[in-house]
Amino acid sequence: MANFQIQKASSAVNWTGKKVLGLHTGSIEVNQGFLQTHGNLLEGGEVEIDMTSIVIADIEDAKTRQEFLAHLRNDDFFSVDKFKTAKLVITGATQTELNLFEVNGNLTIKDITHPVQFKAKVEILTDYLHSMGEIIIDRTKYNIRYGSGKFISNLGDKLIYDDFVLQFKLVAHKAN
Repeated sequence: MANFQIQKASSAVNWTGKKVLGLHTGSIEVNQGFLQTHGNLLEGGEVEIDMTSIVIADIEDAKTRQEFLAHLRNDDFFSVDKFKTAKLVITGATQTELNLFEVNGNLTIKDITHPVQFKAKVEILTDYLHSMGEIIIDRTKYNIRYGSGKFISNLGDKLIYDDFVLQFKLVAHKAN
């Protein structure tokens, strides 16, 4: 078994949230984490996300961007003052092709945990591990209901889709 410590500065997580009339994009930082392998197979790990680092990339107007950021950080969405981190715990992975895995884990947002499953590419290059993938998350499972058609009717073009996407690139260095 080998442990690889995630390198915060080399890793990235980008998010996309969609609504009826468009979408918004941004990024969020990895706080810390590790991935465990056995041979070339991913077996486990943890990734902690710094929710206070959320950035909006697609809104150019500074005032509008700041208002939307405040909205994402408040109780309508992520309650960042109360829940400063989110965490993914990898519980297992099955190799489906060379360097491709079906990953199982538990995702915690706002202290609410649900199982997730996603595909990831994992490559081990001597002392480094690179992983890329995408996780689709139903925000309503984590008590993020603002603008959701599941809970509010007649939203029309104000509807915000329940699924949001996290695309990640993780770079990790083998621990001694």
